Amino acid sequence: MIDQSRTPAVNAEQRRHTARHKMFGPVTLRMGGIEMRGHFLDLSTAGALAHCETSLTPGAYVTVEAMGMEASGRVMWAQGKRFGIQFSQPLADDAMERLIRGA
Repeated sequence: MIDQSRTPAVNAEQRRHTARHKMFGPVTLRMGGIEMRGHFLDLSTAGALAHCETSLTPGAYVTVEAMGMEASGRVMWAQGKRFGIQFSQPLADDAMERLIRGA
């Protein structure tokens, strides 16, 4: 589980201004007992742009696992096989670094 205790909550306006980091890293997505493989295409402390062969519906809650870390969030939009995830809690800086370096 990602340690998010050191990262303050981020409101909706601030989420739009968090730095995004381009990447291509494999992730496992879980939704309602279904496990899918996908990739992060970019990542910020507030969320991620992701790609998955399975189409996801906006509003769906997902759990993302990558590099031994786990975060939950909600699908905010979907267009084809790409979708945006807003994390329930902002990612800690060390979790961001690990995901970006591991990609």
